[in-house]
Amino acid sequence: MTLRTGSRVVVLAVVALGLGCDDGDAVTAGVRIAPVGKPWATLSEWQLFSDAAHQVPAEGVLPYEVISPLFSDYTAKHRFLWLPTGEQVTYRDDAAWELPIGAIVIKTFAYPIDERDASKGERILETRLLVHEASGWVPHTYVWDEAQTTAVRKVAGTFIETSWVDAAGATQQHRYVVPSGSECLECHGHLPETKLLGLKTAQLDRAGLDGGNQIDGFAAAGWFSNTVTNEPARVKFAAPDDAAATLTMKARSYLDANCAHCHSRGGDANSKALYLDFPSTEPASNSAANWGVCKIPTSAGGATCGHVYDVVPGNADESVMICRMLSTQGSDQMPPIGRALAHAEGVELVREWIDAMEPSGCGN
Repeated sequence: MTLRTGSRVVVLAVVALGLGCDDGDAVTAGVRIAPVGKPWATLSEWQLFSDAAHQVPAEGVLPYEVISPLFSDYTAKHRFLWLPTGEQVTYRDDAAWELPIGAIVIKTFAYPIDERDASKGERILETRLLVHEASGWVPHTYVWDEAQTTAVRKVAGTFIETSWVDAAGATQQHRYVVPSGSECLECHGHLPETKLLGLKTAQLDRAGLDGGNQIDGFAAAGWFSNTVTNEPARVKFAAPDDAAATLTMKARSYLDANCAHCHSRGGDANSKALYLDFPSTEPASNSAANWGVCKIPTSAGGATCGHVYDVVPGNADESVMICRMLSTQGSDQMPPIGRALAHAEGVELVREWIDAMEPSGCGN
């Protein structure tokens, strides 16, 4: 099974620097922090990129990759992190890293012009920022124009009609959804208890753009204020297409990346008692009911496809979880926001995981 993860390596180009006013132009000054409560109207004013149209970061803005990405309608994603001068990150083995006030996490979403020819470039759709203010992590979304020169801040969200040529040479058309600021906070929490999702050891313990381990590279650069656990002792996720990883590890990693922001003991769906964060799905130390085995959903409404249990071991086709992952109908779908398409490869991964479970009959 081949899985598309929506993530690809960013190739950093050497660009000539010159002061410009459009997002696609280069800039020479350092990163500019907007006044609290008054975010810049355009992405270029932050000066996070030396060439934003090609996703080349400014000096001091560090690119990174994750192991098991959140699915976002098959978009490519470019991820970056910036810290204020002299500030450091607090490393954690089993939780999101603690970043200092003033830190900025950047994520750009794009579609390839033609999947068969990377040299044709991308159509950038939006760039999201999470800015760490004293009140918590504050989201700002910048939507790119069709000319790929300017990205303007959007608070209420919007739609982007887009198309690309897929790997088979067929033209795909899609109405891409840009979330509103309040929708961003549905996943990242609510002020003042907002949180990061992907910046944690299990997601980042992989090779970086230079080929070396990302976490060890961050440590060597002096980014951490505390001691980092040696690589052999670190728990890491498995990529969905990692042929060397077990099916259980790949599925647990995928569920953590795509579901745990709500389905965890600290998430918005805590009351459902369906816990899909990586620690809660460890078979050796948790009840299988955590991840829905023979569990009757508490508030699925009509989004059950006529099924009774969240997960029927050995029978994915009778599991509500698969039904909701396949849905693209509003609140029936899971996750309820952040996608308008079903992730066929992700569904197949979770289907294989459920089908591989020892059948129990769920009391029938």
